[in-house]
Amino acid sequence: MTDSDHFKTIADAEFSGGYPTADASTALTEELYFQRAVQAYLWALPAVNMYAMKKGLGDVAGTGYNVMSVYEKRLKPNTIITTPNSDVIYCMGFADLSETGPLVLEAPPKIQGLMDDFWHRPLTGPKIGDVQYLGDIGIPGPDKGNGGKYLVVPSGQNIEELGIDPKEYFIYDCPTNGVFLFQRGFFQSVDDLTPGVKAVEGLVVRPLKGEAEPMKFQHVSDLPANALFAHDAGYFDMLDELIQSERIDSVDPYMHGTLAALGIAKGREFAPTDRQHELLGLGAQTAWKMAKNIAAHFDQEQNALWWSDRHWVAHAKTELDDFWHTILDEQWRDRTTGHTDVNAKAHMFINAYSISTGMMSSIVGMGAKYGAAYKDSNGDYLRGENNYTIDLPANPPANILWSVTVYDADTAAGVDAPNQGYPSLNSMNDLAFNDDGSVTFHVGPNPPDGAKNWLKTVPGRGWFSLIRWYGPKQEFFDHKYKPGDFVKQ
Repeated sequence: MTDSDHFKTIADAEFSGGYPTADASTALTEELYFQRAVQAYLWALPAVNMYAMKKGLGDVAGTGYNVMSVYEKRLKPNTIITTPNSDVIYCMGFADLSETGPLVLEAPPKIQGLMDDFWHRPLTGPKIGDVQYLGDIGIPGPDKGNGGKYLVVPSGQNIEELGIDPKEYFIYDCPTNGVFLFQRGFFQSVDDLTPGVKAVEGLVVRPLKGEAEPMKFQHVSDLPANALFAHDAGYFDMLDELIQSERIDSVDPYMHGTLAALGIAKGREFAPTDRQHELLGLGAQTAWKMAKNIAAHFDQEQNALWWSDRHWVAHAKTELDDFWHTILDEQWRDRTTGHTDVNAKAHMFINAYSISTGMMSSIVGMGAKYGAAYKDSNGDYLRGENNYTIDLPANPPANILWSVTVYDADTAAGVDAPNQGYPSLNSMNDLAFNDDGSVTFHVGPNPPDGAKNWLKTVPGRGWFSLIRWYGPKQEFFDHKYKPGDFVKQ
């Protein structure tokens, strides 16, 4: 039976006098359950992506509001997580407001961090002047990198009842019990990571009321971890665990109704039949592949390209002649209609995580800009058995740092190639530059003779790349800088 035959069989399910026959009823009921499983998988990707990180990192570092996973030697491919950055010091933690109550963060200077809820939505912070802060802390946040005191409160909290001077804090509202705490620390040399580690380990997280546990900064660079969500029926088990642990969410009531139709609802036991479990597994496999297909062809999406003659795509989309404004907001909604861009959201959370205003900011020198490439200059997928070059013009537009990273197309984690410590090269590496100041990178399973700027790939496995510009300069927004495509050799 072809795919078309399957769809036609469902469409032609037999009815008699306006009612389905027994066979037709079974076929339609199962098809509806399967389709709802597919759509629920895609819709819940942000939440399950988040919860998988909590579970995976918790298995390695432990749990608690005071426990932070610190990648003291930078993040290596032994941590399976979507598109991590190996060129900064990561510090990640997870808190539960239902256990702590309002939570205080004393942010140290010189970090770039964010706070998201457990549906991967940035927490709503203060509005200062014309700036509404969403998620950001540190350099792109209201403390401007000078350090400051933040207070995270559950949505609906009466601030006056807390008995505090609200002027002492930057107050952020969280609609979920879960809070994702994510910091990046910077260093000046890949040979001395101490400044980045010291910066993130200056963080203090404590309940507003009651005695605080001492901070635990767990060094995890050398500890393997799997923080990736499933693409089988286990995905829905994890989603149910999240739903049971959380407040009832008021966003997208129709899709929460879809979850309920699958058997996932707050306060209800999730007990699918054997056949339903099979359909959930098939739905998960299908949805995962659909999301990966969206990502692989994101360059064909309207307004996805940074440059019309390149294959680099923007996660939040942008006009080709206007890099100052993203088309989508921090919840992947069209800024004009308010409607969710479902493909852009699926692309983001199948292959990446975390969001804040700073990640799509158009303020020169603030936040970061990202470009992703899945294809080479000919429009073919990037594959590990091929050798490629890519040319970056002189003077990349980044005040803090820039980097090029290669990721496994399947897991979206860093390419785990034998004898390669990190799947990235950055502006602090000892790179070889061309006479005009440009830089040529070589990507493939084997380095060309004498090649210094080489990123290793694995034959038989596809890969994709991200370029990051931290603290983007004016030249980026003014289109005066344009990286090349990957060119197959």
